[in-house]
Amino acid sequence: MEQLQAMPRSLAAALVIAGLGGCLYDPDDLCGANQEVRSGVCECIASAVPAEDGDGCAPCGPDEVAAGTACACRDGYARAGEDEPCEPVPAGLGAACTPGGVACSGEDDSYCRATAETSGYCTSSGCATSADCPTGYACAQDGELTFCKRPPTGQGTACDSSADCAGYEATYCETFQAHICLVPGCTLSPDSCHEGWECCDLSTLGLDETLCVEEGSCPTS
Repeated sequence: MEQLQAMPRSLAAALVIAGLGGCLYDPDDLCGANQEVRSGVCECIASAVPAEDGDGCAPCGPDEVAAGTACACRDGYARAGEDEPCEPVPAGLGAACTPGGVACSGEDDSYCRATAETSGYCTSSGCATSADCPTGYACAQDGELTFCKRPPTGQGTACDSSADCAGYEATYCETFQAHICLVPGCTLSPDSCHEGWECCDLSTLGLDETLCVEEGSCPTS
């Protein structure tokens, strides 16, 4: 203590500041685990989501993509349960078909659901509830027919711009926070979004847009 007091005040202050700086500042590790700097802010890398303990980000597992604050299965994969790993969707389900033309070969997934005049996807019909459908699909009704409706292609896929969402049904890249592809132009009543998602009107935020977002995550609700 006597030696510190004997030092010139300027030198002692410099040593204290240098010591603090060594503890608080590391130019090679500005962010937490699995994070990178974007526009001066630490954000999760493309394949990670915020960690549950709030310390950095956690990487998504095999066959998963970051979808907002959670990891979702990539296209062609689904979970058998909430905590189950992503596994390939059964062969035939979701395969391309042509209404009245190229037929579906699957025994259970023999219904070709049209998405346009010349394109569609293979799925099953006659469901009573979504529990009768494969994981990720939802029981929907079209007149007297019920069928298992697939989720919009690309929904929840990581993106940096809408160019990354091109070719999907989810064509809008949400670049403010989640950095994922979302379905634009949904209707509020009836809600046209896929089961588990809700139509969000962003007009009160100055955006002339409606988007399908995960249920409970609409900032204007």
